[in-house]
Amino acid sequence: MAAHRPRGRVRRVLSRRAAGGPYLPKMIRLRFVFGLLIGLLLAGGRPLRAQQPQAPRHWLQPFGPAEGFAPSFVYALHQDRQGYLWIATGEGLVRYDGTEFRTFTTKNGLAEDFATRLYEDTTAHALWVNHYQGGISRWDGRRFVKVPKSARLPAGFRAATGIPAPDTAIVGNYQRRFQLTELPDITCLLEDREGNAWLGTAGQGLWRHSDRHLTFYPYRSPDFTAPTALGRDGVQALYGSAGGRIHGLRATQSPVPLAQPLYAGAGQPLQVPAPVTALDVQPAGPDAPARYRVATDGAGVWELTRSAGWQCIPRLPAALRATALARLPDGSLWVGTALDGAYYLPADPARPAEHYTTANGLLHNSIRTLLGDREGRVWFGTHDTGLAVWQRGQFAYHRFPSGALDVSALAQDSAGRVWIGTEGAGLFCYEHGRLRQYTTAQGLPSMYCYALTQFRAGQAPHGTYNPRYAPNRFYPDQLLIVHQNGLSAYQPVQKRFAALASPANPLLRDLLPMAALGVQQPAVWVASRTGLLRVSTADSALFPGTRLAGLLITRAEVDGETRVAAALGQLPAGLHRVAFDFRGLSLAPGTELQYQYRLRGYQEDWSRPSSLAEAQFPRLDAGRYVLEVRARLHAGAPWSAAVRLPFGIATPFWRTGWFAALVLLGAAAAIWAFIRTREATLRRQKLQLELTVRERTQELRRQKAHIEEINADLVLARDAAEASRKAKAQFLANMSHEIRTPMNAVIGLTHLLQRTPTNNEQTEYLAAIQGSSQNLLTIINDILDSSKIEAGKMTLERTPFGLRGLLQRVGRMFEFATATKNLQLRLELAPEVPPAVFGDPVRLNQVLVNLIGNAIKFTTAGAVTVRVGAEPGAAAGQWRVRFAVQDTGIGIPADKLDAIFEDFSQANTSTTRQFGGTGLGLSIARNLVELHGGRLWVESTVGQGSTFSFELPYEEADPALLPADTPTELRPFELPLRVLVAEDNDLNQLVARKTLEAWNVQVVIAANGRLAVEAAAAEAFDAVLMDVQMPEMDGYEASRQLRLRFPDAAALPIIGLTASALPEDRALALAAGMNDTLPKPFDPAVLYASLAQFTGRARPATDSALPANDAAAAPLPAQLPAAPIAAGPAAPQLDWSLLEELAFGNEAFIAQIIDTFLRDVPPLTEQLRHAAAAADAPAVASTAHRIKGQLAYFGLPELHEQLNQLEQQAKQQLPPDAEARAAAAQQQLAQLYPVLARRRDASTPA
Repeated sequence: MAAHRPRGRVRRVLSRRAAGGPYLPKMIRLRFVFGLLIGLLLAGGRPLRAQQPQAPRHWLQPFGPAEGFAPSFVYALHQDRQGYLWIATGEGLVRYDGTEFRTFTTKNGLAEDFATRLYEDTTAHALWVNHYQGGISRWDGRRFVKVPKSARLPAGFRAATGIPAPDTAIVGNYQRRFQLTELPDITCLLEDREGNAWLGTAGQGLWRHSDRHLTFYPYRSPDFTAPTALGRDGVQALYGSAGGRIHGLRATQSPVPLAQPLYAGAGQPLQVPAPVTALDVQPAGPDAPARYRVATDGAGVWELTRSAGWQCIPRLPAALRATALARLPDGSLWVGTALDGAYYLPADPARPAEHYTTANGLLHNSIRTLLGDREGRVWFGTHDTGLAVWQRGQFAYHRFPSGALDVSALAQDSAGRVWIGTEGAGLFCYEHGRLRQYTTAQGLPSMYCYALTQFRAGQAPHGTYNPRYAPNRFYPDQLLIVHQNGLSAYQPVQKRFAALASPANPLLRDLLPMAALGVQQPAVWVASRTGLLRVSTADSALFPGTRLAGLLITRAEVDGETRVAAALGQLPAGLHRVAFDFRGLSLAPGTELQYQYRLRGYQEDWSRPSSLAEAQFPRLDAGRYVLEVRARLHAGAPWSAAVRLPFGIATPFWRTGWFAALVLLGAAAAIWAFIRTREATLRRQKLQLELTVRERTQELRRQKAHIEEINADLVLARDAAEASRKAKAQFLANMSHEIRTPMNAVIGLTHLLQRTPTNNEQTEYLAAIQGSSQNLLTIINDILDSSKIEAGKMTLERTPFGLRGLLQRVGRMFEFATATKNLQLRLELAPEVPPAVFGDPVRLNQVLVNLIGNAIKFTTAGAVTVRVGAEPGAAAGQWRVRFAVQDTGIGIPADKLDAIFEDFSQANTSTTRQFGGTGLGLSIARNLVELHGGRLWVESTVGQGSTFSFELPYEEADPALLPADTPTELRPFELPLRVLVAEDNDLNQLVARKTLEAWNVQVVIAANGRLAVEAAAAEAFDAVLMDVQMPEMDGYEASRQLRLRFPDAAALPIIGLTASALPEDRALALAAGMNDTLPKPFDPAVLYASLAQFTGRARPATDSALPANDAAAAPLPAQLPAAPIAAGPAAPQLDWSLLEELAFGNEAFIAQIIDTFLRDVPPLTEQLRHAAAAADAPAVASTAHRIKGQLAYFGLPELHEQLNQLEQQAKQQLPPDAEARAAAAQQQLAQLYPVLARRRDASTPA
């Protein structure tokens, strides 16, 4: 390795070990000192180019000790045929393979450490090295050897002493061409095969100049800021700023400002009163002067001509927010706007402008980009829609294969293809009436394409560094694509995408969606947030390379022994484990090499692309093989030519032809002998088999008769079991039906008593009766499901509930039973039990009721204790909850512990006589526990009591998911609210008005979406309640138009009211601009909470006797008994709970709602029947929707669902039984009218 320079004061001479000989001349010492000073400055963290902030920037990457390159003086550079970069320094000869530097010194065979000149003999494939003192070394591909000075040297190589003088002409031209003021002391220069330039310096080490076709001009003054638009005229590229100024762009080699202001005449600069958004220049014609048109954000479109001067186009609104311009060949102009659609200006100034919006053909009123192509078509790029095209006086539409997309750029190439850039969906090409999509799968570097422009790439003579050179060849036009952090190009000849810069280039950051083609010089201008980027297209050799500099098979390994790959040759016979290492050489930055290989003779297909540079073959047999390896720079780049390595494995003697012939002859003789022996054996076996068959046939006849007798007995047993099962099921059904009828009366009467004035004690008794009745009814229903449990058809719910609340509710159910028998009921809940879990609270409640009821039944004195504990499960959030019900009752004998879990079984017959019961409780409890995935067991001692225990697996739930267990008092808002209600149904209007006015809300009603938009534009509201389906304009479109006027969702929240609970309908509402959606009929508490949230009002206080996160402790709702119907369709059962909750006990409000229902619904049902008879599907759907909306307040879910199905089917295709279903609905509603009339009359104040 090279010797390191000592720190501290600068030495006057180089050490002999580092220099390899005599002292250096004075000039070398001065350069060395200067280089160290520069290195100290660089080590201080201040780059050289920071001293000249006005100069253009390039991507120059230094290589120093941090990168593994220690020397600071470089004297020669060379890239050999394999792709290695060789660097001659005073501290040794350094080789770079794109990943690491390796230094060769005298220890490695060099004649001297100080290397000055390099030469490669392409005929002998050898590298020759000239040293400072005249020594010569030669590299033969594996090692260095010292060459005597008397040896014959290859032609073209001359040995000399001292340091070679740099070629100042080539270096100077290169510095002037690329304006490299950062590196003044360049000693040598090399262009590699991948478009990079390597610069050796005197004192500043080694530098790599990549992406040399890019020049970055930072914004350096208030007049030169980030552009808002780029364009071009016939002379130069144009630049528009946020200040309204127009500049011309040109390349510069000095600190002169890059952007020169344009003047309209009389020294007046071109400036508009608003930010520039688009530029268009119509070249001068034989009879018409040139026209400059400038689109602005809020000041219309301005035009400059020599005759008329600088003026705003009067045919357009003066405050227009223009976004894009498109000029057609006939001179007419299209103007895209931010929110107002598009304007068309005919070429004749006497004709007025034409205005186009979504009302007359556009897909969206916000235009992002426009393109006027050579065929006279106008392409409109908008947000989240398809593609609209104006052609021959009308709009045509192109739908993208993947749906609506965000179009960000449009361009037409010289072949007439139209290119569409999108944000997130890649690039589309329209050709011959078809759209084709390009994504990263086709080589596109990014799915986000922000700007498109066409350019022509040239090819300059190799080694030309004159900045005034002219290309001697141009390739066909290419398409430049601007991504957020990169540039790429579509090459039509190769039909592929290629990167125009390295992904690691720091100059390509935060690019803006704009690009313009230069005029004077072949270049493209691209804007970023920090400066302008000039992309020179004059010499395509400067573009990033697409192929590797070299690819080598570096090592072979056979059965663990390392060998030279080129000398692998013929391996001995046998199975061998062979492995190869290979390396791709690339000197370009930011490469991610990928490799493929195949072994001809073993596998003909290429392996999958991988960054792993090795191939292993564990069991290779005899044969001839050829290893082929290829590589590429990155995914999507073309593959390099394959490198081939032939080798073979010898064939063992036992696989030769003569050995196979001997084996075949011996096998034939053995087969003949075997056949003769086998025939004799078969004859003997045939005689023995005939005798055995006769004996076996007789035995089978006897067994068949016996099996037929057994089958007959089994059929009788099966019939008896089936009859027993049917009798059991019939018994369960009859018993449950007989008990259900009086239970419905008990539940209904209890519900009616609860609504009468009662004291606290009576209220508590009624709540207990109600809970016990509901629980008994649930148990009766589960008895009917006993056969379903046995068949495995019982399913469990998964809902969040609280164990503490459920335990308290069960305890209250048995307060009177324990008090009657003078027993104590203890409920013990361990602290580790999670507050909320996911499960089926109804089934758990049934198990506990069965076990606690049995414990109380068989206990005459003492106590019944219920304990609940928990321990963590195997996974996070999983728990195993253990329940134990212990009593001090009579106990169970040990020989009866298993029998008590059987259906209709108890410990003994005396138990049934003394305590009663059917014997089903424990059987159902066991089945339900096992259905949960748990187990139920019992421990008992006769005379002391029993303990029934079971474990259930539960997943912990968030306590916040539990609903509130007590009603929330919805107090009026302290500050009044103004709410706009968009609803076409009179009954819904009434309910909304009465509900909101009780909360200190001023309500304004709009009968449809159009009126709602007009009302919101005329008055100020705190929130909007928006129905989804309304005439004239539905809620979706009304929300979109309101969001255009009020883009801040917090300033005007929109709450949707919809009868659909489908997630896709909610997604449509949110996409239209709504803040949230609520189902109809709405829950007043939910609506109150939504208004409080979106308007910033405080939520109401909650007074609860139980914890708010334990909803399971709340009593179960009661149900009224159903009234019998004499004939006709089953009359629906009314549920007044929602209506009473909405009315807050206001009977007058209830009467008003019923009166509105009785006034509106009968005519609507008649209209529904007539529409169904006339097969008018739209009328059926609309009328069914209106009736459905009013039914929601009276708790009629079945009839509501029938009308909802009829509505949805009518929207698709009217069902054939629509008339019959409409008549059935009319008849069911007619049965409700008397009940509603009686309630209305009872609620109407005298």
